Amino acid sequence: MRPVWSGAIAFGLVTIPVRLFPAVESKREVAFRLLDSKTLTPIKEIRVNPKTGREVPWQQITRGVEYAKGRFLPLSPEELAALPLPSANTVDLFGFVEVDTVEPVMFETAYYAAPGAGGQKAYGLLRDALTKLRKAGVGKVALRTREHLALIRPDGNVLVLQTLHFADEIRAAGAVPDVPRRSQGAPAERRMAEQLVASMAVPFEPARYRSEYKKALLDLIKAKRQGKELPAPPEQKVIDLQQALRRSLDEANRAKSRRPRRRVA
Repeated sequence: MRPVWSGAIAFGLVTIPVRLFPAVESKREVAFRLLDSKTLTPIKEIRVNPKTGREVPWQQITRGVEYAKGRFLPLSPEELAALPLPSANTVDLFGFVEVDTVEPVMFETAYYAAPGAGGQKAYGLLRDALTKLRKAGVGKVALRTREHLALIRPDGNVLVLQTLHFADEIRAAGAVPDVPRRSQGAPAERRMAEQLVASMAVPFEPARYRSEYKKALLDLIKAKRQGKELPAPPEQKVIDLQQALRRSLDEANRAKSRRPRRRVA
């Protein structure tokens, strides 16, 4: 693991040096390349000035913002790095909240936080206090070119920094169209739906789940390379809601009865 950020967690008069490591491994996904369909040659992306038609080398490219129609203000990396932000090198916590009060829709990216040089003792004290009180620290941190709302929470022995969306970035759930305010099902259908949900209650075990899309994609690649017939997509059938609920409930009950019972010592 290589750290992507080094700084400190700060709250009150306490400062804890930390390093952030990505919590998610994205390299495991199958990577697509854009190809010329005739020669299967990978396409090269070229940065072109639309006025001159000439390619622009990387060393000549800078960031900028459009402050008026067609008018841009360039900002150098040095100017961006010099922004007077308390969160530039610090996870600046301004309070502690109940872990369960943060809406999942706010979650963005997760990082593992490890103690920096000399920070092991303070790191452990913060982690243990958050675990015992079921709290999470909320604050701000600047990563790359953007400031994020952030949550510091314990996960076993490790502190996790979870970047969050700001409230003004989240669309209101009430704006979603065509959502019924009340259930339109008959009482019998509602009872069957409740029974189905109850019969399929399971503990959440993330290690049991794998990407079916990734497996299907790898099978497709293997079949094409070997010149085999490609798998047909599954047929989707629309059936009556009450019939679907009843059949699903019967299947769930059969599956439940086949599960091995846990022995009580």
